[in-house]
Parts: sequence; structure tokens; C-alpha cells
Amino acid sequence: MMGKTTFDAGRRHAAGKFPMARLSGAIALGLLCCGSLALHAQPATAAVPGQPQDQNASTASTTDAKSPKKKAAKVGDKQAKDFSAIVVTGIRASVEKAQDIKRDADTFVDSLSATDIGALPDRSVTETLSRIPGVTIDHFLSQGDPEHFSAEGNGVQVRGLTQVRSELNGRDIFSANGGHALSFQDVPSELMSGVDVYKNQTAEMIEGGLGGTVNLRTFMPFDFQGQKIAASVSENYGDFVKKYKPSGSVLYSNRWHTDLGEMGVLVDVADSQLATRTDGLFVRPFFKNASGTWVPRGADWRTLLYDRKRDGAYLAFQWRPSDDLDLYATAFQSKYHEVWNEDAIFVGNDPTKVTVDASQPSQINGGVFQSGRLTQPGGMPMGTDIRASNSHSKTTDFSTGMKWRLGTSTELTSSLQFVKATTNSLDSTVALGTNVPYIDVALNGSNPPHIGVDSAFTGNPANYYWGFTMDHQNQNYAKELAWRADIDHSFVDGFVQGVKAGVRVTNRNADNIDTGYNWKPVFQTWMQGWAIPSGALPGLNLNGTVNTSLVHLDTFKNFYKGDAGIPGAFYAPVPSTALGYPGSYADIHNAAIPYYIGGGYNVPYQPTLLDAAHTNLQHEKTYAAYAMLDFGVDDVGLSGNIGVRAVKTRNASQGFLVYPNQAFAPYLGTGQSAPISARNEYTDVLPSLNVKWEFAPNWITRFAFSKAVARPDFSQMQAYQILSAAVLSGYTPPPGTTTLPLDKLTLTSSSNSNPYLTPMKANQFDLSLEWYFDQDRGGMAWINLFHKGISDYFRNESHFVTYPGVDGNSYQYLVTRPVNVGKATIDGAEIGWNQFFDFLPVKGFGMSANYTYIRSRTHVPNDTTAVPVDTDGSGYGSLPADGLSRDSLNVAGFYEHGPWQIRLAYNWRSQYLLSIGPNGYNGTDNNIPWKLPVFADAYGQLDGSIFYAFNEHVKLGLEMNNLNNAEQRTIMDQNASGKHVTSWYVNDSRYALTLRATF
Repeated sequence: MMGKTTFDAGRRHAAGKFPMARLSGAIALGLLCCGSLALHAQPATAAVPGQPQDQNASTASTTDAKSPKKKAAKVGDKQAKDFSAIVVTGIRASVEKAQDIKRDADTFVDSLSATDIGALPDRSVTETLSRIPGVTIDHFLSQGDPEHFSAEGNGVQVRGLTQVRSELNGRDIFSANGGHALSFQDVPSELMSGVDVYKNQTAEMIEGGLGGTVNLRTFMPFDFQGQKIAASVSENYGDFVKKYKPSGSVLYSNRWHTDLGEMGVLVDVADSQLATRTDGLFVRPFFKNASGTWVPRGADWRTLLYDRKRDGAYLAFQWRPSDDLDLYATAFQSKYHEVWNEDAIFVGNDPTKVTVDASQPSQINGGVFQSGRLTQPGGMPMGTDIRASNSHSKTTDFSTGMKWRLGTSTELTSSLQFVKATTNSLDSTVALGTNVPYIDVALNGSNPPHIGVDSAFTGNPANYYWGFTMDHQNQNYAKELAWRADIDHSFVDGFVQGVKAGVRVTNRNADNIDTGYNWKPVFQTWMQGWAIPSGALPGLNLNGTVNTSLVHLDTFKNFYKGDAGIPGAFYAPVPSTALGYPGSYADIHNAAIPYYIGGGYNVPYQPTLLDAAHTNLQHEKTYAAYAMLDFGVDDVGLSGNIGVRAVKTRNASQGFLVYPNQAFAPYLGTGQSAPISARNEYTDVLPSLNVKWEFAPNWITRFAFSKAVARPDFSQMQAYQILSAAVLSGYTPPPGTTTLPLDKLTLTSSSNSNPYLTPMKANQFDLSLEWYFDQDRGGMAWINLFHKGISDYFRNESHFVTYPGVDGNSYQYLVTRPVNVGKATIDGAEIGWNQFFDFLPVKGFGMSANYTYIRSRTHVPNDTTAVPVDTDGSGYGSLPADGLSRDSLNVAGFYEHGPWQIRLAYNWRSQYLLSIGPNGYNGTDNNIPWKLPVFADAYGQLDGSIFYAFNEHVKLGLEMNNLNNAEQRTIMDQNASGKHVTSWYVNDSRYALTLRATF
């Protein structure tokens, strides 16, 4: 097995165990240095505005937000105190606002607010969410993909669950991604005033968040006293990609008293661009070779260049024609354009033939390869490719609503919303092939490993041939119309303080086209002798049609920031070859036709069709109603709510049933298809109870219980079933046989979707103790214990289903598809602390810290979804739930005094299961189908910012990400050969010079 050095040490401690001592020292030293600078600076003439100035103009009238209604007197007192003294702004204001939201909430909530208008603590919504206790993100471009790193993060999980509901101002918001939720990386953070994460529920909250609900907040015109103008411009720089990219945002808001009442308008626009570079190295799974040594099938490396452009626009109108009526209308749009391309070299060999070259120095430890030269007869087949992705997504929301006050005790609210989202993407790969003489790999004592090839060989274009193409297209469209109405009545005296009831109706359509990954060979070694002549494979120049101008030599300049050496240069197609689909594909495949001698490849290239076979049509309607009672005993500081929400869901899916095409069984079918119209209907009853007790001044304990549901994604409910018939294994039909009886056939069907899935469910409990020891200055500490008992997990199960044959008879197929089966429990604790150290001689220091511990257990009978199998056929024991880290940590240090505003923040999460059997970690060798569990190793990142206010209107600062040059690693778990780090990634440290102005 590999030494402990691989996991616990190395140049970047971000990926090791808790680096608490060094981290605390670094933050303390940085803040003390910043503080010494501030002591010599001149104080600003006034505080820099950064928060809404008219807190009395509540946005509750303009959103479906879950703000408590029984705290008016207390909040009003605090506002009066704030306005009579000094306006608190910046970091301190953000901390205090989040603290007020948490303290006054009707259930369990954690929040972050913008320190300035259009300035969340981080430059993306995803990174901002990771600062909230119980929320984690992964650093991969898509969930379950261990081969592509993401600088800004992806895949938001709340308490280890990906089933997270997304909201904009308390209403639905989503991307056209085949699911119900928003891709948070799509949304411009500059448009947000804050984010709230609800970890339990009240009856009035919209259902759908099993892990929790993430609510994105925007400003409204009545949030400000009068005219407000705010703008920011940034120049972003990545030290690895060495590119500059601009960002900017502008907000204008104003309100007027007119003969028709008070009116307000707000306009907010944002544009943000980013470029990054990621270098990665890979050591592939280990196999036991003929000599009994466990050796990796090979090693490879790659460089990914990433560009994204994120635009947003937001328009809000408020009108208060009288003291009893508020009206509003908003329009919100976010657009996201992502382009990346990757040069990669990867193994494509038979792993059972790999040997260790005995003529070269090598090291074997306990029968497991540590270093040496890997080779195999005839050379090691490898591929070099350009993979490029071009994706556009857009989400547009139009909402309108009103609040009507009927006397002093009753309020009627209503809202109407229309959301439309689109996504169009092309993921395209064009690859060359080559047989390298050897691969040098050194794992022992190397972090990252040393990898090398014969550069003279890989640097010669004559040693390559055209290998394959692979396209993957998405064309998604989704829209929803939603309406809700609520009535709220308050009581002056008594235990029952108010009652609230409401209804909500939605109508959503999703039209998703996903073509899958369509791999098509040009020339492969296994085609020699039957599809192409034996001997050397055709070179890059095919009859002068496809030539070396379509390839380039990648020399990997400054590879891995110089920390891994240069493994070797190689030729790969240029990016335009991949992005030129389908024309470039046709040129390559058609030029190869004269070289084929059989096999059915000598036909003109046909692009993948965006046809009905790839289309998933979904229509979902929901009908919800709730009733909730607010109660309390003011004399003892007790308050809470109890209620129930009932929701009926109707879903309709349209697709196709494809019959078998087995020559020996024409009575089953001949490959024809028949339309499917699947309908599913279910009702969920969701009770909830929230109790809050301030048993001593500034000491609060809370308890919450609720039942939550998470509907399956639309991609999991596609109505598409392919029936298959195969001759019984081991049976050979006699010569002249034309038809076989049923007992000589195996009838099966496998699908990744099931239109009859129902929601996952959870009974969830929270219990907390909160101490607001410095309520007016942002000082608090808390501990929160939680439990989730989850049922109806989506897992694959095999069972017999009857389908008709073309002869009129019915036949049973063994169908494997996801069903609602299995249970899980999630238990954990969140601990947090915020404080500003105003008692120190040097004013302005503060600190925030939170830690989350999560433990999970699962029980899924007959699970065939992702049962791991090692490369020797051995099985595994139980594995943790995917995406769930046991430990996560946030530590932030602040300095804010006079004109200076400084922040250092560290975010860390422990190892978690990323995927079972993803690309590169599954296959069939020696007739053994295998798929390995791949874990993301612990990862921590240090970010920071420093701003100087020239006056009350203008400030200049530097925002910084990944200051510790963090390394993301993944680990593959193998039984006999042990755990191995399988990939290493390094990315940019990013800097943004930012100018902000507020008037």
C-alpha cells in the first residue's frame, strides 16, 4: 500500500487533515498586520453605505419570504436605535443582519448578506453558500465526474443531500437542467442582497427541499429611503491561465410620492467574466498482472482552459396606492455562457497485459507497484484528444403580487409568477490514437506523482492516427406558471397569536433532449484485420483531405505550475475540430471511408439527431393548501407555529417503448417502437411544528419537526424503455434454426428512469441552543443538533414486468430501473460563533467560525444501482452516502475600522464519496465487470479581500481566491491493492481589482 505521505502530507495542506494551528496563526498574523496599517491611516469622514437604509419598508409585501410577523415591536426598537445613532455598514452590518434573521426566524435559518450593494462575500453564489454551516459544494464541473475540476465550485449540498429547493425571493426559480432546481453558478452574485438557507420547514413554505431550501434575495425600491445609485467594476486575473477578464454591475433605485400613491423603481444589471486553467494528473486503476503484481493500467495528464460569461438583469416596481395596499412587479433574467476545452492524453489499453519493465529501476511494495516503467507488447495504446464544451443557459422570471391589509389584524397576499428556462450545449471530443513505447510512473514519495513518456515518440506526428469522435448534445426547455394566495389574521391577546392559510397551484412543462455520449470510431487497433487492413494504421493525412493542419503540438508550458515537471508533449486536434461539429466530424469520417475493407463503416457520416428517441417530455401540476397556527406566551418568551401542508402532484410523461430485434424471436418484435403515455399522481401530507423559547435574556432554545419531500428530477422520470432478447448464455442454436422457444432466451430491459417514481421523504428534527451574548454588535454562539430519517430512496431494482409481443401474447421481462426503495438516516451537529473584539485596544477585529459534523447510514435492499466491484471481482462492504462529508469547517477573520475593510476566510470539507464507477473507473476485463468507488479527498481553500474607502461614496479593493494554491485530489478504493490517490488538480489563484461607488 502507498505510504501515509500520500494522504496526510504534501506541499498543499488544504487537502490534508485539519490544519487548525497553521490556519489560525495565518489569519491572526494577517489581521494584525492589517491592523497595524490601519493605525496609521486617516479615518473616513463617514461610514460607507452598504445596507438598505429604510428598514421600515418591509419587503414582506413584495415576496413570499418567511419573515416572522410577531416581532414588529422588537425589530422596530432596534431600528430606531440604529437610526438615532450611527448607520452600521460593511462586514459588521452583514453579520448583524444575518444574526437578526436567525434570531427572529420562525424556523431554523442561516443567512449571509451583501457587505455592500451588489457585493456578496464571494464572487459566486455557489462559493457564498459554502460559508453557511451545513452547506458544502464540490469542486467539479458536474456531480459524479472526477475528471474535471471547477474553480468556482458546483453541486450544492445541504446537510449532505443534493435534493435542495431553490427560490428567488421565496418563489420558484430553476434552470433547464432536467431537474427542479437552479444551477446556482448560473446566477450573477452581483444582483443578490443575500442568501438564506432554511434547514427545517413551516407549513407555509413551499415543499421540495429534502436537504433544505436556498432562498436568494434581491433588493426592492422600498428597501431604500430615496434615490440609490451603486456601481462596481472589476478586473479579474488568474495567475495560472494568465488572462484578464472584466466584471461590472450598476444599480439604480428611487421612490416618489405621487397623487396615485408612493411608487418605486429599481434597475440592476451585471456582467461577469472569468477565465481559469486547470492541470491534472491521473494514475489509473490497479490490476493484477500475470506475474502477480498489482500494477496501474497506466497514467495520463491534461490541461483544461475555462471561460465563462455570466450576465444578469433585474427590474422591480413597487406601488403603495394607500396605507392598506402594496403592489409589486419584478422581472429577473440570468444568462450563463460556458466554454472550455481540454487537451488530454489517456490510456486505452488492455490493463491485463501491462508489465513492469525489468530492465529499468522499479519499486514494488507488498506486491503493489510504486515506481518504474510500465509497458506491454506492441506498445501501450493511448489516445490524445481535444474535448470542448459550449453551453448556453438562460432563466427568466416575471412575478407580480400584492398585499392588502384588511383592518389592523388581517392581511391578504397573492402572487403570480411565470418562469422560463433554456439550456443548449454541445460537448464534443475528437481524439487521435498512438501506441507509446512506455510510461514512467513514480508514486512513492511524490505528490503529485512523476509521469513521463518518450517525448521523441509522442512529439512525432507520424506516430498518430485518427482515433474517434464523440458528441453529446442537450437542448432543454422548461416553463412554469405559479399562483398562490395567503390570508393571515393576528390576535391581540391569548395563547393563539395568529392563524394563516393559503393555496398554491403550479403548471410546469419540461422538454429535455439529451443525446447521450455518441462514440464513433475512426481507426482503432481492434478494427485491424476485419474492418481495416492489418499492419500500420492510416496516418493523420487521409488522401490529403484531413491533414496535420487540424492538429497541434501541446508542450504543456508551466505544467502544474512547475511542480510536476513536464510529462511529455503530444499532438492533439485543435479546438475548432471539436467545436466544428457536425461538419468537422463528417470531414474526418468520410475521409476514412476508402481505408475500410468491411465492418459496415464505409458509409457517409450521419450526425446525431435531436429526435423523439432522445426527447423527454414532462408535464407536472401541483395543488397545495396549508393551514398554520402561531402561538406564544410573551411573559415566558415562548413562541412557535404548528401546521400542515397538503400537496397533490400530477405528472404526465411521453416517450417510447422499443421492442426487441432478435432474429431468433420475431414473435417478440422486430425493433419497432410504440408510444408511451405514463401518468402518475400522488398526495403528500406534510405536518410541521416549530417552538422557540427565550428562557433567559438572550438565551434561546428551538425545536422543530417537519416532514419534507423531494420529487424526482424529470431526467429520472423519462418514459423510455428498450426491451432486449438474447440467446441463453452457453446455448448454441443448432444449424438451420430460425426460431427459438422462450426458454432458450433471456428477456431483459434496463433503464435509468421510471415515470412512476414518487418523492423521497424525510422526517426531520432540529434542536438548538443559541446565545446572543452581544446582540447589538454581532456576537452570538450556537449549537444545533439535527436528524433526518429518509425513506423511498431512488435505487435500481430488478423485477419482472409483462409486455405484449407482436404475436398477441404477453411475455415477462426482467426489468431493472429506479424505484422507491431503501432508507437512510442522517445525524449531525452544527456549531457556530460570531464576535467582534471591541474590547481590544485596537478596534475593528472580528471572527466567525462554524463547524458541521454529519454521520449517515443507509439500508437499500437488493440495490443494483452502483454496487462496487474491484478489478479482481471482489466486492465491497458498505459505503457512505455519496456527496456527504463527515466534517466541514468555515473560519473567517475580519478587520473593519476607519477606511479599512479586510477579510480572510477559510473553507474546508473532509473526504466524501464522489461516485461509483464513473468514466475511467469501470470496465470489463478478464470477463470481470468492475466499477470502483472514487472519493474526493479533503479540500480547503483560503480566500480574502481588502478594501479602502476614500470617502463615504468610493472604495477600492482587492478580492482574492485560492490564496493557498489548494490542490484537489481524488482517491480510488481498491480491496487488494489498497487506497490510492488517483488524480491531482491545481488551479488558479484569482485576483480581482474592484472599484465600488455608492450614492
